[in-house]
Amino acid sequence: MKKILELIEIKKSFGKKEVLRGISLEVNSGEILGYLGPNGSGKTTTLRIILNALKHNEGEIMFMNNPIHYGNIKFREQIGYMPENDMPFGFVNAVEYLQFIGRVYNIKNEMLKERINEFLTIFGLDNERKKLIKNYSKGMKQKILFISAIIHNPKLLILDEPFTGIEPNTAMLMRNIIIEMKKKGTAIIFSSHVLEIVEKLADRVVLINNGLNVGQGLVRELKDKGGLEQFFSQLTLTDNIDNNTNRIIEIIGK
Repeated sequence: MKKILELIEIKKSFGKKEVLRGISLEVNSGEILGYLGPNGSGKTTTLRIILNALKHNEGEIMFMNNPIHYGNIKFREQIGYMPENDMPFGFVNAVEYLQFIGRVYNIKNEMLKERINEFLTIFGLDNERKKLIKNYSKGMKQKILFISAIIHNPKLLILDEPFTGIEPNTAMLMRNIIIEMKKKGTAIIFSSHVLEIVEKLADRVVLINNGLNVGQGLVRELKDKGGLEQFFSQLTLTDNIDNNTNRIIEIIGK
């Protein structure tokens, strides 16, 4: 498999606070990498650094064997990104937003028009195409963000909590699309707190905690060692969940 992305000892601080303390990872063509960690561990910061939307303090980013320096955005034409909680341009409708995205990625007008029409129909948004995005539900916004991430058939697809607020049928459609894109050679990184989804989708996982790599492995091998829940719990110091659960039940039962 061809290496698409590599992060080497990435460090990032905000003032005196160290958010990333030497993160390294890689993802290959035709591979799905699950990027895991507790809230505040640095996952979204990592993804923003990959996109060059945030400057790192130390380390190196390699995209398709070429170093990426801050300020270089040309490579982003080959990346699709779905943020967790960021629906920009809410004052436009779905067609206008997707037209803007398609032109950023230099999709030809006729092809772009066809893709927009097809995607809105498939995702059940055809009747909502003229409604302003700011009036969309959470799930509808997630659909638009997913469409905008895949519309140009990227070489690297980055998804930050993509299934939040998505109903089951759309989640299944998105999972199938992700799997088919993988089969065609797309490299995919996605973060999720839903370990069952990661276990079903990812080939390999990288786990970070407090800005450090604390574990990684092939999902098929981790399943044989107790699964992702045990892997996550052991390496993020959450193995006192049973005690905390019992204490909460005791408190609310008084």
